[in-house]
Amino acid sequence: MKQTEQKDSTLVALAKNGNISAFEKLIKRYEDSIFSLAYRILQDKEKAYDVLQETALSAFKNLKKFKGKSAFSTWLYKIALNYALMHKRKQKSLEKKMTFIPTENESKIYESIDTEELSNIQTVDDNPIKTLEEQELINILNDSLNKLPEKYRTVFILKELEGKSIEEVAKILNLSPAAIKTRLHRSRLFLRELMGKYLNLGV
Repeated sequence: MKQTEQKDSTLVALAKNGNISAFEKLIKRYEDSIFSLAYRILQDKEKAYDVLQETALSAFKNLKKFKGKSAFSTWLYKIALNYALMHKRKQKSLEKKMTFIPTENESKIYESIDTEELSNIQTVDDNPIKTLEEQELINILNDSLNKLPEKYRTVFILKELEGKSIEEVAKILNLSPAAIKTRLHRSRLFLRELMGKYLNLGV
């Protein structure tokens, strides 16, 4: 991690001195993460690409304002999140189902809800019925997550889906780690309640 940050700081220094190639390398390094974050929030690839472009442009224009008090990636994530949430608020429909980009850590979604029934579904042998059941479960989870208040949904996405640490999420959102833990806890409670109603889990 420290080596990555050192490389970022070197590229940032070069970019601040007008080295366009250094800035392009910085954006290239984090563009997948930025796109993933925007896509999870907006559920729209075109808008996610817009956020990526807007983030890159804003970072380029404001690079000299970056003082290095946090990691460059944290600063960039903060810019991306602001643009993504701005686009989200402009969307007319608030009832669109969230579609996740498949990841190797997708099981974290289920584990974070902490229900034995959801964990068991992942261990069933592959078969068409199981596939349909899992897709239905994912749809229910997506729908439930999309119903969370924005402040809780954002924390859940950053921590559980994007894999950021409590400290990183706190820096991105300008909140204390304690506040992040509280919001994360409440987001899990909201999800358990919503999914319990759907699946009769009795939570």
